[in-house]
Amino acid sequence: MKTASDRFSAEEEGRVVADVLRGMLRFVWGVVRVPTLIVLAFLEPFVRILLMGTAIGSLLTGLVYKGSSVAPPIPFWVMLCVSLGCVMLVRAYHCVLRLFSR
Repeated sequence: MKTASDRFSAEEEGRVVADVLRGMLRFVWGVVRVPTLIVLAFLEPFVRILLMGTAIGSLLTGLVYKGSSVAPPIPFWVMLCVSLGCVMLVRAYHCVLRLFSR
């Protein structure tokens, strides 16, 4: 049967192991986070221009096809959804940047 001091030392040892594991996890997160943040921050202007250009191009193309008498190769609502999806991807990219910058 264990005495009270034996149980206390086992609990304390468990806390130490948990603290060491928590510290290692924070270190690994920092090692992964910083280079990823640098790459994402460097690519952000290109990604934003590409996605916003696609969104504006898709919207304008949909509106031109809607106003003309030519049958569009892609339905109007699909072009609007692509445009909205690109805008949402820009927002998601900024959220990922914010996650890695904390």
